[in-house]
Amino acid sequence: MNRKQKIVVAAAGIVVALGIGTAAISSHNSSPVQGNGQLEELHPLEMKKFMKEDGTAFVMYSFDDDTRNVYMHEVKKALKENDVDAKEIYSGDPLYDGSKSSSYYGVPQYSDTLAAYKNGELKQQIELDEYDSSQLETELSHFIETSKELYFKE
Repeated sequence: MNRKQKIVVAAAGIVVALGIGTAAISSHNSSPVQGNGQLEELHPLEMKKFMKEDGTAFVMYSFDDDTRNVYMHEVKKALKENDVDAKEIYSGDPLYDGSKSSSYYGVPQYSDTLAAYKNGELKQQIELDEYDSSQLETELSHFIETSKELYFKE
């Protein structure tokens, strides 16, 4: 290998090392709940499995059929505004056993709420029916921002 080839190989090695270091640093600082505002509905047993295996997420527990679409719309707007994703469990899912509490599925939160979980532990929740529609978006954004600061900063 001549001198020119050695310099090219050394330069390539430095570029690769810098790329790996940058990737490691940026992934270390990333939040486990980051995203682009998606609200993923999980079937009850999928939620149970997710909470057992990972359990770090925002979770919306939908109960009331009449308000579900309104709450989902407001939650999605707040998620998008804050660059996070969330999971949803819906009590109207055909696989949801109404004789069991939500705790059975790993989400011991109140119905019609958005909650923050870290490692399967409920950290805090916001009751969606406590606010009128003009306040809900602001309150949800504040809840998500606060939760990110308190529980999801690496």
